Amino acid sequence: MQPIINGALALIYRLAHAARGALWHIARPSLLGVRALVVRDDQVLLVRHRGGATPWGLPGGAVDPHERLEEAARREVYEESGVPVEVQRVLGVYDAFHFNYVNYMIVFVCKAQGEPGSSRSIEIAEARFFPFSDLPDGIDPGSRRRIDEYLAGATGISALW
Repeated sequence: MQPIINGALALIYRLAHAARGALWHIARPSLLGVRALVVRDDQVLLVRHRGGATPWGLPGGAVDPHERLEEAARREVYEESGVPVEVQRVLGVYDAFHFNYVNYMIVFVCKAQGEPGSSRSIEIAEARFFPFSDLPDGIDPGSRRRIDEYLAGATGISALW
C-alpha cells in the first residue's frame, strides 16, 4: 500500500510543479527564498524531493509575507525534515535567473538540534543526514556548490545559484 501512496504523491507533486511553472511563465515573478545547510558533526542534512533528475538538495523554500528570513529557514527545515535548528550564520546570497522568473535565495548555516522525523510537506519523500565524505548521487548542482563552499570555509558569498 505504501508504494501506491508514494507513487500517487509523486504524481501530484509533478503535476503541481508543472502547474506552478506554467503560472510563473505568465506572471514572471521575483521570488525570495531560503535554504539551510544543516550540519551535525561531519554530516549535512539533505532532503529528497518526490521528482526531478536531481532530487536531493538542501532544505528550504519560500519566505512567507512578514516573515523574518531566519524564521523562514527554521520553519522550512522543520517542515521538510522534522529537525529543529539553530541558525548560526549566513553562508551567502544567491541569484537564480530562470526562464521567466528570478529567485533570490539566502543560505543559512544551521546547527541541528534533533533527528529527522516525518516531513510535513507533500514535496519531500525523505530527509537524512549524510557524511560530507559520502554524499548521495543526484544532488542538485546549486546545493552541491553550497556544500563545497561551506567545506572551503567560505562566508558572505554573493553568486549565482
